[in-house]
Amino acid sequence: MKPVYYILISIFILTIIGCSKSQDGILSKKNSNTDISKYFKLSKNRDCTLSKRIGYIDKVYFESMKQGEDSIALRSLSYKVLLHKKNKESDSVLLYAHKMLSLAQKTDNHIQIGRAYFKIAEYYRNKNKNDSAYYFLNESKNIFIELKDSVQVGKKLNIMGRILIDDSDYFSGETTLIEALEYLEPKIDSVSLINVYFNLSIALRKQLNYKQALEKINKAIKLNKSTKSGAILINTKALTLRERKEYRKAIKLYDSLSKSKSVIENKKEYARVIDNLAYTQWLSNNFLNVEDKLLEAIDIRKTENDIKGLIASNSHLMKYYSKKNELKAIKHANELYKLTAEQNNIDDKLEALSYLRNLSNISVSKIYSDLYIEIKDSLTKARDIAKNKYAAIRFDSSKKEEENLELKAKNAEKDLKSIKDNNQKLALAILLIITSSIGIFINYRRKQQTKIARIEERHKTNNRLSKKLHDEVGNDLYYLLLQLQKVSGFTSDQENLKILKGFDTVYHKLRDFSRDHKIETGEEYGDELLSLLDSYGDENTKVITSELETSFWTEVAPLKKEELYWVLKELLTNMKKHSQATIVAVTFAKEKKKITVNYIDNGIGTNLKKTISKNGLRNVEIRIKDIGGTITFDSKPEEGFKANIVFTP
Repeated sequence: MKPVYYILISIFILTIIGCSKSQDGILSKKNSNTDISKYFKLSKNRDCTLSKRIGYIDKVYFESMKQGEDSIALRSLSYKVLLHKKNKESDSVLLYAHKMLSLAQKTDNHIQIGRAYFKIAEYYRNKNKNDSAYYFLNESKNIFIELKDSVQVGKKLNIMGRILIDDSDYFSGETTLIEALEYLEPKIDSVSLINVYFNLSIALRKQLNYKQALEKINKAIKLNKSTKSGAILINTKALTLRERKEYRKAIKLYDSLSKSKSVIENKKEYARVIDNLAYTQWLSNNFLNVEDKLLEAIDIRKTENDIKGLIASNSHLMKYYSKKNELKAIKHANELYKLTAEQNNIDDKLEALSYLRNLSNISVSKIYSDLYIEIKDSLTKARDIAKNKYAAIRFDSSKKEEENLELKAKNAEKDLKSIKDNNQKLALAILLIITSSIGIFINYRRKQQTKIARIEERHKTNNRLSKKLHDEVGNDLYYLLLQLQKVSGFTSDQENLKILKGFDTVYHKLRDFSRDHKIETGEEYGDELLSLLDSYGDENTKVITSELETSFWTEVAPLKKEELYWVLKELLTNMKKHSQATIVAVTFAKEKKKITVNYIDNGIGTNLKKTISKNGLRNVEIRIKDIGGTITFDSKPEEGFKANIVFTP
């Protein structure tokens, strides 16, 4: 026998011995570290059954806990959760994920705390308990924000955005996904970035914004390098084109996919493509006979036990037969209803009921109608509750952060008191520091009062100028306009008519100028600000903003409200003139007793060194500085434009 055969037989025997070795007994103290390493390797041996691999990782966990090796214990718990997940032992997944969280919190291991939260979120996501999944994802995200791990923050925001989309909160989902884009870069994690663009395209398509949905899916396709993912992305693009009723383009994409080797070799994907191709062809021409392809797709999906695919096939066949064979249409509507009930797929269930009530006789139709109304009402209430839950999670998270900061401040006060009691010299030094701080504060206060006086003077000057223009120049123009109209035969002359129109235009511009300087800073300030943002949106540019409570602006000083209004107007004007942006997001938040305003657009960007002094951004900096705030800009050519404003109320 050749030596190579001896080697192969030896490896085979060692593998069998490794996987059949007794798991009973306790690890010896003498070789405990060696045994931990050995059992860790055995737990990763894919030739063993999952149950045996779980047994090996249990040995690692118990021995590392006995020795006080917390970091090894956490690693073993993390891997143990993964093995239980693969073995479809969901109860064990949740149990050991919580044990992992408890140990990580006890040892103050923030990375593992973040990972444990994510594992718990995955469990609830798989159980379709989206509100619980969202809560733990938010907790995980907050941990990774503290750790400044932008990739992990972006990943968590992506899943949170998808959850909101799945629960039909498309606008909030879109906003969350736009936030995720801030944390992800193609060079670091292109896969997650592709996922964000993919989910954004779904959110936009659900809001019937097909143009931007196609832009986002095209970005995902451009970044993608995976053949498998590519088929899904192109299928999504074709679906968007189909909903936009661009059937010819959609059919072309589906047809190319149906001939792709990677699609043909994947039965589930092939069934999806030929089903969508046939259905789209029928939508483009209801007289086409596509029955064979639709039936071929549903047969493959039955063989593969593809439940989601079967829901889609039955939906398509139900619609196809509704115009050709009512009995077959009712059959597939019933199948669709049954599948959606099992999967708790409410939207498709309502679609099935809608067809059943239309296709059935009067007595049966009433039953379906009543059931449809009942489910529809329940769905609306459930989605409203879900939206409130997600909003509450976000609010509680912000509140918890504020409470943590207050607790840290109180602890700092206790430490300071203890130092004062035990060290008189240090107390004297602190007293000197406090005295100096008071002096600095008084000086700062004076500067602030000077700034406020300067702002007030600027506003008075603006108002005085606008009033003077309106009362004096405007009235004089209006008087001249009336005098010109009295001149005999004047209105018949074409050139003089132009002069009249010119006078009228100038008069209205002056009147509008005077009105522009009157900003409502009371209870209606929020509405005035929203009106400003809305006025810059059109069919080419979508302006997105966050929803705020009425009391959000209550504590903000009127002068600061007015300055912020002009700053945002300047930013939006620059956007309109220079950026060519299609999406603008302006968000407001209260953090650490400060107002934070974030402005983001996806325009062509700019070179900040050349731009700030030229297009009004210098005025923006001066206004924010005058109200004691800070503004930072971030932009590069072709990479959009960002501005971050922070000031105290």
